[in-house]
Amino acid sequence: MSDLPETTSLPTYFGPKAAPLFGVVHLPADAQVRGGVVMCPPLGKEQADTTRGMKYLGEVLARSGFLVLRFDYACTGESSGSQESPDAAQRWLDSIDSAVSYVREHTDSVSLVGLRAGALLGGQNQDLLQTLDALVLWDPVAKGRHYVRGQMALHNMSIGMVDADDPRVHLVGTSLAQSAADALARMHLTAQTLVEGPKALLCGIRDTDVSGRFATELEAAGAEVFPIGDPTPFVASHTVYFEFPVAVIERIAQWLDTTVGAQTRSAVVAPSNHAVLPDSPAGPAIRKSIHTLDDGTIVWITEPDSERPASAPLLVAHSTANDIRTGPARLWADLAELVARRGGRAVRYDRYGVGETSPVDPVDDFSPLHTTESIGQARAVTEFATVGVPSRVVHAGVCSGSWLAAHLGTRGAQSRVVMINPLMWRLRTTTFDTTKASAIGAGPSVSEVVESTGPDNRLTALQMKLRERFGPLLRAHMPYPVVNLLGAAGVVQAPKILLAALAKRGVTPDLLFSPWDYERFTLNRGPRAIEALGRRGRRPNVRVSASGDHPAMHWLIRESVVEVCLDALGLTTEGLNTLEEA
Repeated sequence: MSDLPETTSLPTYFGPKAAPLFGVVHLPADAQVRGGVVMCPPLGKEQADTTRGMKYLGEVLARSGFLVLRFDYACTGESSGSQESPDAAQRWLDSIDSAVSYVREHTDSVSLVGLRAGALLGGQNQDLLQTLDALVLWDPVAKGRHYVRGQMALHNMSIGMVDADDPRVHLVGTSLAQSAADALARMHLTAQTLVEGPKALLCGIRDTDVSGRFATELEAAGAEVFPIGDPTPFVASHTVYFEFPVAVIERIAQWLDTTVGAQTRSAVVAPSNHAVLPDSPAGPAIRKSIHTLDDGTIVWITEPDSERPASAPLLVAHSTANDIRTGPARLWADLAELVARRGGRAVRYDRYGVGETSPVDPVDDFSPLHTTESIGQARAVTEFATVGVPSRVVHAGVCSGSWLAAHLGTRGAQSRVVMINPLMWRLRTTTFDTTKASAIGAGPSVSEVVESTGPDNRLTALQMKLRERFGPLLRAHMPYPVVNLLGAAGVVQAPKILLAALAKRGVTPDLLFSPWDYERFTLNRGPRAIEALGRRGRRPNVRVSASGDHPAMHWLIRESVVEVCLDALGLTTEGLNTLEEA
């Protein structure tokens, strides 16, 4: 498909004016479209993990002449509504109706692609299904009850247990009201309902489920069913690396290409780059806007809708790894609304090769960390968003995002820095590779690294295993001055290196740790560095969450992030119980 025309991507708000939805429209460059495709994403962390893969499918379909809409359901991502809304499940379904209606404004032919829980949600409205030309179920969740139970169990095992008194239901990457979780659990897909709806149906299903009841009933009823292997490295990777299922994406695109007619019409899409959320109990009306910088960076700014003073404080959120606006990173979208309701401004952006910034490269789509390029992008975003003279600018981020926050926080006397679960304790940049990522615990296993980087890798498998096994023990017993010397040389992580550099520039950071991250901080002699800085009157503010995880998906650490950031901005923290207020 490489000889097909180029495409255009248009971020936009659409749907109800009082409850706008965010989406991205993919179009052929000549805007001649043969039909429309609505893409329903998964939920929670799976939505974040699969965004670039879904975007790639959207780009491929646009090259084949389709108008494609990818979107965030209400109460998720950049769309309006609290993720803990009691009626969130119904609002997800309403969002699909709004997305289909939006696409029908530009073309008569509409098809739908649903991935994971997106397939479950997309198959609920029988009346809507009967209006579709084609329906694609991609690794579908057939039973909502199994999905909810599985995601709850995975949350408890990998992220942490929750309070028995907590009324919410915590899935991986999102928290739901009990009523919304119950509504999701009641949903299911049946072969009979599905095949009686759209004109054509394609189902890509896991190898382990090809001979199962759902797949065999679909096939018997006339649907086309094909195996997709094991999608786990794509939909739920255990590392920051994701496999692009290129063969599956091309199969879906080719099927739609042959299923939908070829007659075209001109589509005129006028994207809306801003939306206003009305007054709420959390505060006055706020304005959300989308901007595309000259280098292609996608930026979201959230601010009060009314005229605000030029001195309003500004929060700049720096993402980590592949985090974007969805799944666990909804934390920053929620916080941005809360900041704006209380009189501040907030800016968020997608780094190069992440989320909506830059086209997808299915062969190499990982965004390098700790680089000069990433610092330059963060600086450009901050300069773009800084209007007037803010009373203070707070840079905040998780893990590698905290490293960017530290860099940008040194560039203004009024800056504050909030570092959540930092792992890199040097300001100097580096050339990113998978070996280094693995060495700091951000990448895949040793065997995966060695296999992927080949014989030229500087560390053999044996060396990596020895480092993993004996490195912590050596650091624990190494003289403190030696740790700092090795930290300065880049051999080990020594918190004193970065904290002293910040102190020298007049920056006293707020450090927020999960229990696991604080153990690592302690192992690297962080408390000793804090003590030394305290004697000089430059003691960083340290807070350790009672529970939580490194990516900050656990509700306790998320609430701590909100409190610390609001306090750093000089905004009130009164009335904070959960993020529902946003």
